Amino acid sequence: MKKSILLLLALFLSFSACDVLDVEPYHSIPGEEAITSRADVESAITGTYSALQAAGYYGRNYLVAGDLPADNLTWTGTTAGYNQMDNNSILADNVIVEGIWAAIYRVINRANHAIVQIPHVDELTDEDANTYLAELKFLRALAHFDLMRMFGPVPVRTQPATEHEDDLNVPRLPYEDVYAQVYEDLDFAEAYIRTNVQQGLASKAAVQALRARAKLFEYATTGQNDVLHAAAAEATDVIEDYGLSLVPYESLFADGTNNESIFEVDFYEQARNRLAEYFFPTALSGRREFSPTEHLYEKYHEDDVRRDLSIGVDGDNYYVIKYDDIETGTDNVYVFRLAEMYLIRAEAYAMLGENLDQARDDVNAILDRAGLSPIDTTDPEALLDIIHETRQLEFAFEGQRWFDLARSGRAVEELDGVDDECQTLFPIPLGELLTNFHEDMYQNECY
Repeated sequence: MKKSILLLLALFLSFSACDVLDVEPYHSIPGEEAITSRADVESAITGTYSALQAAGYYGRNYLVAGDLPADNLTWTGTTAGYNQMDNNSILADNVIVEGIWAAIYRVINRANHAIVQIPHVDELTDEDANTYLAELKFLRALAHFDLMRMFGPVPVRTQPATEHEDDLNVPRLPYEDVYAQVYEDLDFAEAYIRTNVQQGLASKAAVQALRARAKLFEYATTGQNDVLHAAAAEATDVIEDYGLSLVPYESLFADGTNNESIFEVDFYEQARNRLAEYFFPTALSGRREFSPTEHLYEKYHEDDVRRDLSIGVDGDNYYVIKYDDIETGTDNVYVFRLAEMYLIRAEAYAMLGENLDQARDDVNAILDRAGLSPIDTTDPEALLDIIHETRQLEFAFEGQRWFDLARSGRAVEELDGVDDECQTLFPIPLGELLTNFHEDMYQNECY
């Protein structure tokens, strides 16, 4: 109990010092009432989805952590925690990193509360229960994977957190164990989840998209070609089996649904984000906390339609316009879209040195949509260079660049301030280390 109180106090103090978090302490127990009816189950699932909207997660800071430490964004605001990210000199007591950790574990805790209670709801058939459990296990898999690609080995939680000592003192598990839990949850989800793609909801396509991404990342820790084959196979299924298609780039960030979206986080006036506010300049009522780099802007070819649909120009300054609803904050945030599946398949084949014509064609599908000329090379190394640059320009400000550089081993070579591979993992938050005394809870190297 004493350690729990210390952690809650530490998090309260850090939250009150900065307005960027908007999340609950990750070991606080919100006192969920028992889930005894179908309505309770559906409310619990809605609550788990809503936890994705936290400012520490897809509401802002997890996305920023995927661009600001890399070469897509630079800090131009007043919050010192972002400055540490920009300079790749992050401290373990960084309040923004603490908030990200807290927000993601809150998703896991909400999912776990529902998962353990659903089997005891009498009015649900086994089929009903499995359908509900599938959504929750997808969300839990996503959260564990997102933690792992940011922090490396992390505690895996499959039961609701309590104040008990055993819940506070938990180990970081090796990569292979975290991946095993992610895949176990995804296997269950794939068997029971909806097959039709619906905006803001998990589906079989989202399950396979997450598995494709996870397999590509897993290769960085295993070097095993079978995971690349699996990544390509999962991406192929998403491309071919769900009636999805690439849409004009300007349609991706317009209001309404589109046929490229696989899974996105919904925001609306009662559950808004502040992305546009943090990206827009003060002349447009924003705070310009971070801005696109000149390096990124100049990487776009002048004919590339993505540049002027992603970056606005205010005098000599650049600002992000992918998220532009500064008044009500209803811009949705992509977690997975079809373009990534083409580029995952292309990258997997290029690294394998197989199906190189297909890899080239996949890249050309993305380049053609951007208004650029096709490539004709099938040289694996040349293809990889093009794929890496295409990913940067295609997914700018969608939270992928840093993780791409880290998993591919290019961060030290391409980024100022990254001098050692150990910097490609974020520090375990100090609040966790001060309250979790398990012998296998340790800080990452470099911190």
